[in-house]
Amino acid sequence: MVAQRPNLDFSLTAREILLFHGAYFGLDSQARAARAESLLDRFKLRDRGEQMVRGFSGGMMQRLSIARAMMHDPQVLFLDEPSAGLDPQTKLLLWEIIREYNQTGKTILLTTHNMEEADALANRLAIIDHGRNIALGTPAELKASVPGGYLLRLRFGQHSPDLLQQLQSLPGVREVRANDQNGADLYSDHGGSLIAGIASLASAAGVELRDVHISEPSLENLFLHHTGRSLRE
Repeated sequence: MVAQRPNLDFSLTAREILLFHGAYFGLDSQARAARAESLLDRFKLRDRGEQMVRGFSGGMMQRLSIARAMMHDPQVLFLDEPSAGLDPQTKLLLWEIIREYNQTGKTILLTTHNMEEADALANRLAIIDHGRNIALGTPAELKASVPGGYLLRLRFGQHSPDLLQQLQSLPGVREVRANDQNGADLYSDHGGSLIAGIASLASAAGVELRDVHISEPSLENLFLHHTGRSLRE
């Protein structure tokens, strides 16, 4: 189990943390020494092995926490927000290591608010909103379940039910939802090719089109479709 916040023993060096963890799970001295060396190397911590962890950066602590959890080669690994607050390079390293570990036949249960991370790593995922499972399946299945796939988030000076109804008539539009007093979410088979039609309808209705944001099929679009709200803590 790797918690979101590192819970390392600051009175030990990185190598000692790994060796003690291996001892807790019954590894003999030779096996745990070899395993610790391998993990320090894989997590790019070899040159920090003899240093006290109290001086480590957040990313280094997170890497060491995951290495510690893998020290006894568990069959099931729980990761809570493994890449939260990490720089892009460290995040990609962790993703690579997580994939490799999964490919050895190990089960990994990962919680994350990062939809890109879920899409990149999960073979099967559940999206939870207020404790309720709102979607379950493979990333490809879930993205394919979004009506039309593309989401156009529109911002008007104002809009009316008539304008929303007219937007529904545009080619490829599957669904139109008002998201607040001056906005609408439009789910469609197309993306940028709809902008001209949207602008034309808004102009004819005497409404200013202030902003258009287009996103391709994604897990975040799925979340928005089910909840109507942006991702949040």
